[in-house]
Formats: sequence, structure tokens, C-alpha cells
Amino acid sequence: MTSDERDYSGTGLSGPICLDTPLIMDDNAGKRCRLLQAMPSKRNKFQCATTMIMVTRKLSINPGDDIIGQRNKREFVQLGGHAGHFHIAGPGCLWKKQEKEEDYNVEVRVLKELNESSIRSYVPDYLGAKDYEGVKWIGMEDLMCHFQDGCGMDIKMGTRTFKESEVKNQNLREDLYQKMFKQDPNEPTPSEREIGAITKLRYMTFRERESSSQTLGFRIEAFRIWNQNTSKDYKKLKYRDQVKNVLKCYFNPLSKAGIGGFVVELENLLRLLQDSAFFKEHEFIGTSLLFIYDRERVGVWMIDFGKTTSIGQLVEGGRITHTEPWELGNYEDGYLKGLTTLVQILKEIHEERAEDDENVHQHTTLRVN
Repeated sequence: MTSDERDYSGTGLSGPICLDTPLIMDDNAGKRCRLLQAMPSKRNKFQCATTMIMVTRKLSINPGDDIIGQRNKREFVQLGGHAGHFHIAGPGCLWKKQEKEEDYNVEVRVLKELNESSIRSYVPDYLGAKDYEGVKWIGMEDLMCHFQDGCGMDIKMGTRTFKESEVKNQNLREDLYQKMFKQDPNEPTPSEREIGAITKLRYMTFRERESSSQTLGFRIEAFRIWNQNTSKDYKKLKYRDQVKNVLKCYFNPLSKAGIGGFVVELENLLRLLQDSAFFKEHEFIGTSLLFIYDRERVGVWMIDFGKTTSIGQLVEGGRITHTEPWELGNYEDGYLKGLTTLVQILKEIHEERAEDDENVHQHTTLRVN
């Protein structure tokens, strides 16, 4: 057993957290699972003990195989993306469909590299890829398999959710003008009204401004608590207090210690990303953080890497900060700005939560290394 000293300043928590690695995974994964047991005390500290859970992951079902049999399995909860793009592929495994070959190749490459990087504990296991009946599928860890009736939330990270390559075309488009006008009739400038057309760059920057992406560096896509319907009407939330109130709704069933577990998870991820050469050398667009908890444990992962771009040859020095404001050509994505803001808001929610009863149900934070 090792001891992982972490900085708990501002969280009301204190370390160290004790780690163990008892979980044996599928041979394709070659990774182990760490569980951090968090038991609240009267001093509001994390006192930790290890717990072992056995999970075996194997791609045993083709993407097109008889899915009727899935009725006897647990319900698959999809928070974002297109319906039908995920299929359970066996115990602890998923097939994810990628319709664009470029996005497929990118996601496979990024998942492979991240699985060998310092961030590997915060990404799903990569389990293989398949071209099945002309459709590209990626096999990966089913993160929900670690939870019993897990409550999930998808948060889209960054101040920008479009790639630079998507907006370099300066052609004027009437369809985008009409879409913008329909969303906000007061938005077009006098010259735009006269022309009746705008560039894609103009439309995309307008769209980002309509959510919390540009101001906070993230936006809530959807969440689901227990067996309730998935809530998805949050993309139009712009302001910090609005977003905080929705986050409070998602975290409401958790104990204060459980919320504190998420604070620790996010702060650890923040430090890993700040130190990661791979992260500095890539533009992370359209990626999300997936939050999951149940009555016993909590966890958070980075997902959706199909629009990740290597910027080594595109910017001076080959790296970006992920915090500086974006201008066309600098490839900044605001990911760390969003993560820092998210940590700050979650700390506030944690601090505002009443103290747990010392007999409250304990939560663990689940980490895959």
C-alpha cells in the first residue's frame, strides 16, 4: 500500500489518501483499479481504507449482434450524442460508433496514447476497434459497470466546441444567418441584415456565447439521477449562478463527503493535465467529463476524443496553455479554464452543504490506473 499526498487546500479535507491496486482487468486493458474509501468523521477528514471489486472486461458481442438479449442486462444510460451510437459489447465493455472515418482514426489514436500516459486513470480503457458491416466501431470500457444504478452527468469542456479547421472558410451562408436570427432576432448587425448571410465562424462564436461555454469554460449537457428521466435542457444556461444551481440538483443526493470526493478527483485531474506533455500538445475539442456516483462510490472520467487535434506543427512552440483566450490561429480551447471554474463551483457547493451525520453512508472514489 502506498500513500498519495494531495493538496486539500480550500476543500475542508485533509490527506493523505491511502491507495491500493487489487483489481485485475482484462488482458487487453492491462490496467488496475484503485478504490479510495472516503469515510467522513466529525473533523470532516477523509480517512481511507481499500476495497476490492473484481471486474473482467472482454469484447464478446459484435456491434450488430442480436441486441434483444440486452433486455436481460442492465439498462444502458446514454447522456449525450446520437441515439444508437453505443451498444453493450460484453461484461464491462461498450461499442461506440464513429460515422466519420477521421473522427474514428483520431479517437482510436488518442485513446491508445492516453491509456499509456499519466492521465490513463481518467480515461476509459481502449479495448479494440472493428469495421463491422461498413461501420466503424471502437471498443472501450463501460464506465457505468463500476456502479449500481449510477447517476451520470455529461459536462462539455472548453470555451470552444468547434475545431479551427471548421471555421476557416470565409464563405457567407444564408442558412447560418437564418439560424442565428431564429435564435436571437436582435443579434445580427446592420450590415449582416443587409447581406442576409454570415460566415460559419460568426455563427459558431455566437452559438458558444449563448451557453456557459465561453464565460465559464464548460457547459452542462445532461444528467440523470437514479431512475428519473434524463435532463437535457441546460445548453442555454449562460450565467454562473444558473449553472451552479443545476449542479446542486445533480449532487443533491450525495453526502458532503461524496461531494468532497469529486473535489479531490477534479483537483488531481487538474494537476495531471497541467503536467501532461500530451495535453499541452493537443487541442481538446468536443470532449466531456463524465461524472458518475451511486450509493457507495463516485468517479469522473474524460470522454469523447474524436475531435482532438495535435497542434505540434500548427502553433509556435508546439504547445497551448488551455487557459488563454481563443483567437483564430492560436488553437486555445479553454479546457483548463473550464476545469478550474468547475472545481471552484464544486468547492462552494461542498462548503455550503451541511455537515454529514457520522453514520452517513460512506462513499469511495473509484480510480482506474
